[in-house]
Amino acid sequence: MGVRTRVGGVIAGALILAASGAAAQTGERLSDNQVKEIIDQVDTGRDKFEGNLDGDFKGSTLRGPSGETKVSGALQDYQDSTKKLQERFTSDYSASAEVATVLKQSMQIDQFMKGPTGPAKGRPEWDRQTVNLRRLAAAYGTTFPLPDGATVRRINDAEAALTAGAVATQAEHVKEAVKADKTLAKPDKQALVKQVDAVIKQAKTLQSRLKDGKSVTTDGKALRENVAALTASGRQLPPTVLTAIGAMNAPLLKLDQALGFAPPPTS
Repeated sequence: MGVRTRVGGVIAGALILAASGAAAQTGERLSDNQVKEIIDQVDTGRDKFEGNLDGDFKGSTLRGPSGETKVSGALQDYQDSTKKLQERFTSDYSASAEVATVLKQSMQIDQFMKGPTGPAKGRPEWDRQTVNLRRLAAAYGTTFPLPDGATVRRINDAEAALTAGAVATQAEHVKEAVKADKTLAKPDKQALVKQVDAVIKQAKTLQSRLKDGKSVTTDGKALRENVAALTASGRQLPPTVLTAIGAMNAPLLKLDQALGFAPPPTS
């Protein structure tokens, strides 16, 4: 097996694996505006839940294995966290840390409300709040209640658009490498240039739709299919072309994370 075949197999395998991850993704990626709506609904749900709790209960102190908890203080902390999340979330900052805090506090409330000593008043409102929390968690690549060791992270539209642009830029370098190569037969070179042009066009389309806050899941899958086609069917490519294609892997992985095709990094 030659160097070209070995390297090509590694890159093709990576691209195919990433493309299969895209195909496994379910649901449409939410735009920043849609996530902002969910964050607002979480705060509204918190307010309705607190407003329907019995006054005596809100003024009480709970005793448990970890010590005493003043209900009023816990409710104030929860309000502070949802308000902070509303304030911090912007197009430039996804507020992943703030979302993690809200979800963790919500888990503590959820366990109490569904436990044997949970109050009856406020339970319907809390059940509705958990629907908001599940949607919020999904937008940040996880579930509610949070699994052990869960990573809570979202890449917002602006950063995702920049990443799509990086894919398009690197695809231009792939095109340059193809055109400069002297070993590819003319028909093969023309066919490959056409496929690379499809990658560039799709990446720019995805970038534009992200900037406009539109749904992009279908466009993201199409981009992945176009990229995988570059090394499909056991095609043997020159090392310079393979290297250029391989350089797309980093922005493509980040784009996969932004679109929900791959799990967020653990660090």
